[in-house]
Amino acid sequence: MTDRMRQWLLVAASAYLVLVTIDAVTVLRSIAFGAAALFALGVLAAGAAGRAAHVPTPGRAVPLAIAVWMAWGVASLAWSVHPDFTAGELRREVAWSLLTIVTFYVAGADAHSFRTLVVVALATFAVAALLALGCALTPDGWDPGRWHAGAGAYSTYLVLIAPLLLTLLAPAPAGFANGWRSRIAGLVLFALLLATARLTENRMVWVALAAVFATASALAALRWRATLVRAPLRWLGPLVAVLFVLAALFVDVARERAILNFPPHTSVGETLSHDPRLALWDYTAERIGERPLAGYGFGKSILQTDLRAALHDPLLSHAHNVFMSQWLQLGAAGLAAFVAMLAALAWRFARFLRSADDRLAFIGLIGLSVLAGFVLKNLTDDFFIRSNAKEFWALCAMLLGFGVRIEGEGAAKLASR
Repeated sequence: MTDRMRQWLLVAASAYLVLVTIDAVTVLRSIAFGAAALFALGVLAAGAAGRAAHVPTPGRAVPLAIAVWMAWGVASLAWSVHPDFTAGELRREVAWSLLTIVTFYVAGADAHSFRTLVVVALATFAVAALLALGCALTPDGWDPGRWHAGAGAYSTYLVLIAPLLLTLLAPAPAGFANGWRSRIAGLVLFALLLATARLTENRMVWVALAAVFATASALAALRWRATLVRAPLRWLGPLVAVLFVLAALFVDVARERAILNFPPHTSVGETLSHDPRLALWDYTAERIGERPLAGYGFGKSILQTDLRAALHDPLLSHAHNVFMSQWLQLGAAGLAAFVAMLAALAWRFARFLRSADDRLAFIGLIGLSVLAGFVLKNLTDDFFIRSNAKEFWALCAMLLGFGVRIEGEGAAKLASR
């Protein structure tokens, strides 16, 4: 019975992973999410009752850090300047995120399930990218707000997906490397990543993608130093090429933005110095100074009316920096809890990376690359919300679930000797 429940959990979690990126199918997405959560809770209950294999825990640090951040968000309902708004955001971003974490931690806890979820995530990206390119070739062009929550949300989705491309270079069970076929698939997906990232006209996406691939390469060089010493050009050549392409595309987008949004002959540097977010951050810092300890209440756009009125720009409805956003919402204590949560995830993935087991080390490398890209992408915006937040939690949870399973297998082998 439990095996059947795990199978249905994988089906429902896969469906949700597809639908979470699409804004136009909320009913189907809710059904898939609810079914996956119920199956995950059923598997956990069966393990706790001794009717099936017990689901291992990821240790204390990560669950405790997540619990503290979420609990402080719930507590902010008591002093929120807009209690109804905070209550709605708590349901969407705390309750549903917690269920997402549990669901994908349980769903991705073995090699078959983990690989299935990775394939689903990459296939979903490929289809979305091809549709975006197809729409871009039509007279109406591509509208990222039609299927996603705008260009910023889609570009953040690309940053989250990017580390999964590395699975095409790693052997099973963590990866799918099988010679030239996996390399061609990786090149095709990378080309789709670059092409659709360019469609978004987002500048920060290139910085975040550079952070993803530079982080992965640096960590791999540290973890597998002997391989780097034997073939440095084979290792460093692709990285240099990737970073060169990303830098060129960043400059291209920045120049286009300067031409479209500023007077003639305005340099890229001048466009950055006149970015409206600079005034936004100054004003946000002033508002943080008025309530530095507790904040104004959970919810990214808790002060949207005030910000729009003060800055005379309807697009400036939130802090546009995930750390300032957390401080504005939850005060210094909430910001500390948020940073501690990211640090706990990084620490756990770093432990994986240091493992003697190459499979586990690779999982840690992907996890740290996800964190690096997501944090960099959100330094000039805040996409720790809605579909991007769920995608982030799903990826981190399934990486943790599979990593803990590998870790447990290694400990069991040592104990049996």
